[in-house]
This record gives sequence, C-alpha cells and structure tokens, in this order.
Amino acid sequence: MVYYDNMKKIIFIGCSFIFASVLMISAIGNNYGLAYAQENTEFTATLSGKEVIPPVKTDGTGVANFEVSQSSLNYQINVLNAGTITTIQIHSGAVGTNGDALVTLSKSKDNDAKLFGDGSKLPELSPKISDISSTTQRSSSFSASGNVQASDLTGPLAGKTIDDLVSAMQSGNTYVNVHTEEHPKGELRGQIIEANEG
Repeated sequence: MVYYDNMKKIIFIGCSFIFASVLMISAIGNNYGLAYAQENTEFTATLSGKEVIPPVKTDGTGVANFEVSQSSLNYQINVLNAGTITTIQIHSGAVGTNGDALVTLSKSKDNDAKLFGDGSKLPELSPKISDISSTTQRSSSFSASGNVQASDLTGPLAGKTIDDLVSAMQSGNTYVNVHTEEHPKGELRGQIIEANEG
C-alpha cells in the first residue's frame, strides 16, 4: 500500500512537471511567434481624396507600402498628380475620423516650390526620418522611401516603440495623410491595412 501511495505521488509530480513545461514552452512560443509576425508584417494604404475627412476633389492618387523589420518600419510611398506636397504623415484614427500625427515620413523644406505648373522649380523634400534611402519628385509624381525608428514617433506614441506603432497599424486605426499646399489638412488619405487583407 505504501508503494502504491508513493507511486501516485511520483506520477502526480511527474504529470505536474510535464504540464508546467508544456505551458512554459507554449508561452515562449506564442511570444516568439508574435515578435516574428510583427517583424515580417507588411502593410499598405491606397491614397485618394475621397478618403480625406471631409472628402477632397483631386486627380491625385497614391500608394504607401510598409514592411516591419526588427527595430524599424520601412516604407515606400508613390504619389501621382497631387498638389505641392508639404508633409506626409501616419496619423491615428479609424476610417471616417481624423487623429493625431504619429510620425512624419516626409516634410518639404521649400513650401514655395511648385510640383505642377511649369515644373521649373521642384520642392526639395527633406525626410524627417534619418534613414531615407531616396526621395524623388517630378512635375506630376512623388516617390519616397526610408524607415521609421522609435525616436521618430510623435504625439500619443512619443517615447514608445515600433511595436506600439505596428500594433496600432494592425488594429486598423492608422492612416497615411498627404498634406499639400492646396489642401493643408490633407489632399490624399489611405487607411493602413495588412497587405494580405487587400
């Protein structure tokens, strides 16, 4: 009988150890999976005047693509037929609402230069972000690429991490806003969604 009671205790302790080990491995795996998913997540935003609040009549269109890397958010923005671009930002806000700027992706140094018209004087855009790989603006198009670091975050995300920005993007409560001289509050806007949703 003593042997049987001791055996029950050993089996109980062994099962408890196995159960605890499985829970711990599962928790580690879930955290690793979340980090891995965020590091490899891609997002996109289709930019148009009809998404701006209130809507804007414009021939401008564009697309913004984002890819999360280990500690930054890489982006590529292409805009066609918009007015003179002054700033491009990611804002917080659900569809149909305006919100605070979370990060400035590009800002014009020369607000007097014109994108359209004779095309003789093109604005020099200086990215707010330090690691811009390219910025190109022609008479009817604009293209910029670069990456966002945690130190670039502003507004409600100031002092937070890229993971916090990615979480906001995954929630569907962020959008890209292209501000122009003609429409200072925004000429083009597009809600940011995960690329595989679109």
